[in-house]
Amino acid sequence: MHTEPVPSHRRTRVIFLLLDLAFVFIIARLFYWQVLNRDQLEAQAEQQYTRIVPTIGHRGKIYTSDGYLLVDNQKVYRLFATPQTLQENPNLIAQSLTSVLAQGDPTATTPAQLKEIQQGLQTKLSDPHLKWVALKNQVDENTKKNIEALNIHGLGFDEFETREYPEASMAAHVVGFVGKDKDGNDQGYFGIEGALDRELRAHSQEQTILKDALGFHLLFDQQPSTDVTNGRDVVLTIRRDIQYMLETMLQDGLQKYEASEGEAIVMDPKTGRILAMAATPSYDPAHFQNYDPSLYKNPALTDTYEPGSIFKILTVAAGIDTGAVKEDTQCTQCDGPRQIAGYTIKTWNEQYHPNITVTDALAKSDNVAMIFVSELIGRDRFVDYIHRFGIGEPTHVELQEDTGTPLRKDWKPIDLATTSFGQGIVTNGLQMVRAVGAIANGGVMMRPTIISKVIDPATGTSVPVDPIVERQVVSPQTAQTVTDMMVHSAETGESKWAVSKTHFAATKTGTAQVPIAGHYDPTKTIASFIGFAPPADPKFVMLIKLRDPQKSPWAAETAAPLWYAIAEKLYILLNVPADKN
Repeated sequence: MHTEPVPSHRRTRVIFLLLDLAFVFIIARLFYWQVLNRDQLEAQAEQQYTRIVPTIGHRGKIYTSDGYLLVDNQKVYRLFATPQTLQENPNLIAQSLTSVLAQGDPTATTPAQLKEIQQGLQTKLSDPHLKWVALKNQVDENTKKNIEALNIHGLGFDEFETREYPEASMAAHVVGFVGKDKDGNDQGYFGIEGALDRELRAHSQEQTILKDALGFHLLFDQQPSTDVTNGRDVVLTIRRDIQYMLETMLQDGLQKYEASEGEAIVMDPKTGRILAMAATPSYDPAHFQNYDPSLYKNPALTDTYEPGSIFKILTVAAGIDTGAVKEDTQCTQCDGPRQIAGYTIKTWNEQYHPNITVTDALAKSDNVAMIFVSELIGRDRFVDYIHRFGIGEPTHVELQEDTGTPLRKDWKPIDLATTSFGQGIVTNGLQMVRAVGAIANGGVMMRPTIISKVIDPATGTSVPVDPIVERQVVSPQTAQTVTDMMVHSAETGESKWAVSKTHFAATKTGTAQVPIAGHYDPTKTIASFIGFAPPADPKFVMLIKLRDPQKSPWAAETAAPLWYAIAEKLYILLNVPADKN
């Protein structure tokens, strides 16, 4: 059988058709890779020869008013590896690194902890798919040098900063701490760090670092980074010497009187500037994660309580300022307990003084006399003065935890009665200091502040925080009268045994019951003592508060002697001359 050959021109057309189809296919593939899938290819290529490194300025520092650093920045490093470039066995590298890292980490001491660290390093170093992996954050300078001495190819360091505390845990409740937000960025929490996070925070930018095929940086190809903006520095109003003294003596007092918690505030009543603020138990902001989170908040702002008899200062001031009573007004209903709305209200020691004067009633801390005063003032006027003294409203101090303690809206006769002697109403320590500070300052209430000035590091200019007058609460005459009554209370009252032999002070004790589940705990008290000195020209107003002191439930035997002991130190530190003959 004879087969006809295919003409050459037909074979040529077939070949050209196949070539055309191949050309169209190539063009289509090129269009796909260079146009449709261009972004993905560029991203993959960039990932192979670049790494993005954040460049961050310095977070603002925090100083005491006398120039000492409370919070600084410390240079630390992030240890990383490029596993694909390692030239040694990953297990041996992990073993060597564990030994060095353990020397710089006091928490890694047990064999189990060391084994866990080594296994974690082995896992990261042995992964062939990783081009870059972080091995350890916050490596200090000495540990970095020891790792570099190992001369291990494929390891490197990124430099960054963490907070450093030259004064250790001093003023922890004031400064707060720096943690991380949900995206892993630095974030200030509590105290100054939380309230002024925007001012303290440094601005950052991302810098692209070029790498060679082995993953090493090509330094000559880096683009020069532009200047980054550092955070603003903050100068506080607290003095280092007063703060240290207050914290030390408060801790000693806590142990001496076997109290569960303690709180102390020292403020200049003329400016509202807080000279010291302490609370115990406290925490170390450098290692905040090792402490119970309940310790982070500043109790001077968040620990609401019924102030007890120190509130009687405000009741008496309201009575005198309204003209409802005078200092020598006699109580005509003080010969026994009072019956109000089915409740029986007694004095703290169940001793009664018919026709006692208002001055002596303050000195003897007479509950029924305070009810008498509040009734003469009248409900609406009395509630108005409570508001005037700032009870219930935020102090506006520059701390993140600042908040109000809202007052009740419906005031019944029993509420008016118990509030007159400091029960049935809640406040916090700083609100009470602000209120009594108004008496010390001629009736003018100042806004508490803990910031002296803010410094812009770029220009070196500082912006001072000027004192802010809140309002005239009572007249200067009323303030002077109440001051004299408080001095009388100090010299003749239950705590007269603890007064200074060289200095007068205007003070008041307060022993408050602790409410639980609708009634008061019969076994626990909050002992507080508040006052200012010297009475003629006050340099400080101070509150001492002890929760559940076991040595004695009474403030006259716990908070009062501690107040006077601290005051003796303040007289020296503030150069207050003696005013007793």
